Amino acid sequence: MISTTTSQKALNITLIRPPMQELRSNLSPYGAIPPIGLAYIAAALRDVGHHLNVIDAVGESIDEYSEFKSPVGVIHSQGLSPERIVARIPEDTDLIGVTHMFLHEWPTIKQIVEKAKVKVPNALIVIGGENSTAFWKSIFEETRAVDYCILGEGENTIVNFTRRMVSGESLEELLGVACRNREIKELRKALPARILDLNQLSQPAWDLFPMESYMKTADHHGVHRGRSIPMITTRGCPYQCTFCSNSDMWTTRYITREPQDVVNEMKRYQKQYEVNNINFCDLTAIIQKKWIMEFCSILKKENLEMTWQLPTGTRSEALYGEVLTNVYETGCRNITYAPESGSERMLKVIKKKIKIPRMLKSLKEAKKAGLVTRVNIIIGHPQEERSDTRKSLWLLVKCALVGCHDAAVMIFAPYPGSVDTQNLIDQGKVSVGKDYYYLALARSGWSSRTYNHVMGTKELLIKQYFMLCVFYAVAYITHPWQILDVFRSLFTGNEQTLLDQLLRTKLHRVRFIGKAPP
Repeated sequence: MISTTTSQKALNITLIRPPMQELRSNLSPYGAIPPIGLAYIAAALRDVGHHLNVIDAVGESIDEYSEFKSPVGVIHSQGLSPERIVARIPEDTDLIGVTHMFLHEWPTIKQIVEKAKVKVPNALIVIGGENSTAFWKSIFEETRAVDYCILGEGENTIVNFTRRMVSGESLEELLGVACRNREIKELRKALPARILDLNQLSQPAWDLFPMESYMKTADHHGVHRGRSIPMITTRGCPYQCTFCSNSDMWTTRYITREPQDVVNEMKRYQKQYEVNNINFCDLTAIIQKKWIMEFCSILKKENLEMTWQLPTGTRSEALYGEVLTNVYETGCRNITYAPESGSERMLKVIKKKIKIPRMLKSLKEAKKAGLVTRVNIIIGHPQEERSDTRKSLWLLVKCALVGCHDAAVMIFAPYPGSVDTQNLIDQGKVSVGKDYYYLALARSGWSSRTYNHVMGTKELLIKQYFMLCVFYAVAYITHPWQILDVFRSLFTGNEQTLLDQLLRTKLHRVRFIGKAPP
């Protein structure tokens, strides 16, 4: 729990989660996911006595879908429109906070904040989240409606921000706050210290969100295994992958929660929401063998009878033999590995410190333990050669042979805040503008774009589909019962794999596109 040393006047605060958006052509499942970052911020603000009004555009209109054209293709938007969001903002609001995780949300968020500024001109408007941290300078250049951006880990910063609002102290000198008057160099030296004791954080204020809407809707974050909720066990990542923006948001300091604290939260959700599945959405969930073994030991004692999965991606350092057996016995069913490339040269280029033989051994042992596994591959990196792509294809074949169930092959796309994106901007190959907002969405399908020096878009598309076809062909030939599971999932809804999830989410979206809002 974040505490305050002085009593505060209560502010009227409105927190906004914008609609979710995805390209229609993308080969990835997407849909309603409860906003865990905003729920943590809500808990921190409530702890110090503020009055909160939460507008969750997705959860409040979960079956409302619309379409609009973008420079990279047709985009599906899920949730309330900007006009309907602003209509829900109380006129006595003192502070409006908007979570901004992804660059492609910016055009919609810009509409929201500009309309909100007209409706409640005296309210301060603050944006926080991963994209706010990487993109704040451009945000201020594009609109006068945003007053401040919160950088990095936000709980302590937003509490200190509201304290200064009440006391009348300067907001522009606060660590972790960006405004028009601060220089980039100054800000990089003025980021707030990381929260070291995650166990003292208040758990997400899910009671302020329409959780039953999420519970009634099939899971879109991991494989659908019933009533699900996202959780985190760690913050930060000790690695420095060049395509990732983590270092700006969290730095490279890796901090874990106590295993007992994690299990206690799982128990609370089981009792409060009748949850039977947990999606751990950490950047890098499992690194330390000691931590995961202690976590499994506590789960066995508690006998919660729920499943859990790692849909975001993790590494293989600690995932062997007894560890994999223990995670399966305690309810883990799906693990995503993220090697990103099968080329040792490219792994060095992108600073992905992973040992391919070790990962293949882990995959084989995970299959033996009964786990459903998936691997993620990126092709088309600016420095990738055709020989590197062939090595990634060969890695996919090896993964299929050892029993891996799923593969995701994504075409490289630039993310703000990453080293790779900054290099492309410096080289004049990417510029901030209308097209730029949606570039990170263009990871598959005909909307994709190339930043590679030898492979064009058409070539990458052909390779993307070919690599997926080869993976599944090898997987189904060598493990033919897996294809029967896909057909069984379509008829029973009992999902096991990413492919099952993809088919379900695409069919669900087609069903609701164009329907009038409820």
